[in-house]
This record gives sequence, C-alpha cells and structure tokens, in this order.
Amino acid sequence: MSKYKLPENYIERKEMSYFDDSANFESDIVHQPEVYEAAEYFLQSGRRTTIIDVGCGSGRKLRSVNADRHIGVDFGSNLSFCRQRFDAWGEWIEADLSREDCIVLADHADGGTVVVCADVIEHLLDPEPLVALLCACYRRGALVLTSTPDRIRARGAEHCGPAPNRSHIREWALEEYVEFLADHDLPVAYAGYTLNNSVMRELRTIVTIHDIAVDRARVNATRDRPLAILACYNEADVIAEVAADIVEQGCDLVAIDNWSTDETWSILTTLAASNPLRIGLERFPAGGPDVHFEWRQILRRKEVVAHKFPGRWIVHTDADELRRSPFLDLTLADALHVAQQTGANRVDFNVINFRPVDDRPFRPGTLETDLSYFEYGTRPGHFKQAKAWLQGADAVDLASSGGHSAEFSGAVSFPYKFLLRHYPIRSAEHGRRKVLMERRGRWSPDERAAGWHVQYDEFSEMSSFKWEQEKLIGCDASFWREHGLPIMTDIAERRWKSRPRVDGP
Repeated sequence: MSKYKLPENYIERKEMSYFDDSANFESDIVHQPEVYEAAEYFLQSGRRTTIIDVGCGSGRKLRSVNADRHIGVDFGSNLSFCRQRFDAWGEWIEADLSREDCIVLADHADGGTVVVCADVIEHLLDPEPLVALLCACYRRGALVLTSTPDRIRARGAEHCGPAPNRSHIREWALEEYVEFLADHDLPVAYAGYTLNNSVMRELRTIVTIHDIAVDRARVNATRDRPLAILACYNEADVIAEVAADIVEQGCDLVAIDNWSTDETWSILTTLAASNPLRIGLERFPAGGPDVHFEWRQILRRKEVVAHKFPGRWIVHTDADELRRSPFLDLTLADALHVAQQTGANRVDFNVINFRPVDDRPFRPGTLETDLSYFEYGTRPGHFKQAKAWLQGADAVDLASSGGHSAEFSGAVSFPYKFLLRHYPIRSAEHGRRKVLMERRGRWSPDERAAGWHVQYDEFSEMSSFKWEQEKLIGCDASFWREHGLPIMTDIAERRWKSRPRVDGP
C-alpha cells in the first residue's frame, strides 16, 4: 500500500492538468449537489455564518449556499472568473493547494465556519498540504466537508489507474480515503457516499464530515441512561422486540398502554417483572379505556411523566419505532450525551418508513431483517420529529404539535438528525387489522376535526396494504453509507419538497 493508502500497483498521473470550471458555469449538470446542500444545512442548524469553498471552481455552487459570508479559494482562470462575475458578492483568495504555505488560509476558519472541499484532492500531485489545511480548519472548530470520486464505484474493482479523467492524479476507494485522512489527523464523524451529479444521480462520490466538537464530546460524554416513554395499543407482535431494543440502546423505558385488547399488556408485564430496574409500565387512562383514542391526552400524560425526571434525556417514542444514533459506533444513549456536550438539549429525527411488499405474515422479532424496503418521508409531519430532549425544570409541550415536537423555552437542537426506523404496517394482514378494525373507528372526533389522524385515510377495504417493491429503497449492509447524509441533514426533506406534484382529489 502506498503512502496515500492506494494499492501498490495503482498508477498515478505524473503531471497535473488544470481544470477550468468556468466552462461549466451554464451547464445543466451540477456535480456533488448534496455536498453543498449539506453545507447549507450545517450552517443553519449549527448557527454558523461563514462558508469557505476550498477549490471553488467557477463559484457557481458556492453562490447557491445561503450564508452570511462566502469565501472562495482557487487560482488561475477559475479565480479570475469568480472575481469578474462575483466580486461584489464573495471574497476570493488565490492559493496553490499543493504548497505548504496554503495552511495560512486556516486563519479564516473558526467555530462559525463550514469548510467545503468538493472533488479537489484528486487533482493534486501532492495532496498533503491540502489535508494539513483542512486539519487546521478542523482544529480551529470549523465543520469540514470533503468529497472525491470513489474509484471502485466509478471505475470498477479492477481499476488501478490512471484515472480516465486527465485532470485527476489519483482516485481512492472509501476505506482508503478515510484511512489516508485519519493518518493525517483528520478523523471522520461520517464517511459514506453521495450523488455524483444532478443528472446521473449515482452514489459514486465519497463524502466525509469532520467535526471536532463531536469528537471532543465523545470523550467527555457521561453515561446516565435516558428514559424512553412509549405509548402503545395492540402491538403484541413487536412490543417485546422494541422494548428490548430500547434497553440495548442504553435507555430505560416507561410503557403507557392504552388498554390494549391483544397480548400487549401481558407481554409488557412479563418484561417489567424480569427487568424492573429498566422497564416500568402503566395503563392510561387510569380509570379504564376511553371510547376513543385520545392522543392529546396521552401526550399530556407523557409530559407529566417526563417532568418527573429533570436533568435526564427523554425520548418520546412509539411501539412501531426503532431509534438510532447518527454515529454508527454509538448507542442512542451515548449519542444523546454527545449532543448534550456540544450544547444541545433537543434532538430531531428523520423518518424512514418500512413497507411490506408481499403477502408473507410478519414474524415477531424480525423488524430489522424481514422488513427490508423503505421510503423516505411522504408527509410534512415526517420531517417534524423533535422527539428527544433534555428535561428541564418546566414541563415540555408535546400536545400542541400532535406529538411531533417537544417545545420548551431555550430549545437548542443538535445539528445532526438521528434516525427513526418506522414500521407502521408489518404485513398486509396486519395493515387490514390495524387500520380497518383497530384504528379507524377509535379516532377522537375532536382530533379528527383538528386535522389529526389522517395518515391512513387513503386506505379502504379494497386496499392491498402492500407497496410496489420497485418504488421503494432496499435496505442492506450499505444502508448508512448510502443514506446517512440525507438522513442526518435536511436533504431528505429538500427532496420531498422538490418532488413533482400531482393534482387530483
């Protein structure tokens, strides 16, 4: 393996060919579009003000990012183009990123900065000065985003150079690139794949995130157990698996059963008896079942329960949900404490909905193995999911938002969204029973009049309660590498908002 962590037989180019990006300024193709969308998201969610685009090319993508201050770094005709076209709008700095003195550019970076270096490193004969610059920005508190083509995904596993693109000196595969950066003291908070461009939309480009605030928080995070407050009704097929998962994720559990008529309460009772230190339960309302499903009252009960635990992280969850950290090596509990160490007291989630695609019955205990096709959020509520918070002295307000957001004075959301794996319908048979028999007749008329409980209105006795597999996304071992970036940012929501609209009843 070479010093760049490439295979020993990899053939690098020996001469640099300048890439003039100004010729692509009017092109319909935008390369690495999600990198700049992520940059804008982290600027806004992290309350940062400045973006530095290292190797900004024509400045087109930098111009698309909403920020208080824009700094573009390049040289030659690219920088001349930027100065001529955008001189009154941005700040333009000339630098040779293959020279050691480029590190002085780090003086422009601090904790209020996002640094982007998108598809630049592969152009340099000597990339180490650039990496030293990015590392210096990282140490000064900037959030650093990089991207570069993935050699194997773009060229095939047997490709060993030289790169077909004559302006590319060398190209890495993901593991090689991450190891190269780590060897130069630039650890990753996330490494995965992103779209190569806006037309082909193939996951052939490596993307990395580097955040010293997260790395420092990992060292200082405490290990107190958060409390998950779970509401349920007739979830006997999944309640044991979900409860066990909550405990495995480092949380304690209070289950609020809304007078289930199946075996849910019996299962919970057995679980609580075997693990009384981690699982508590109650039936609500205390006096017996209501005629209708009163979600607002359940939410208010959750507010009361949470208020008993000041100083503790609370997770508002349901029996058909599995919640995950945005950092694969951290449990949900550990990641919540990382969020706290960075100054956050609330966490947002991004929803992916898993769907049945055939007539197979659901087998209890197989949520993560048998249901393997999902879709991103399809309604506004899927993108309003502020459902974990650090409980303060005052009660939070869940009920006003229908349970979508814990509202309280001084809320500061963690910039990285967590993952909510949602399994509302586990099989065609389960969907018919749940929607047509157990839910539809129980909705509160007052809450329906307020616009709540509309998620199943599209279903009827004629519905198959199955989804077309080809319209869903398969979930496999590459899931987090391929979907981590849109999940931990607002990219999934941006996609939803920009989707084609279909008029109709």
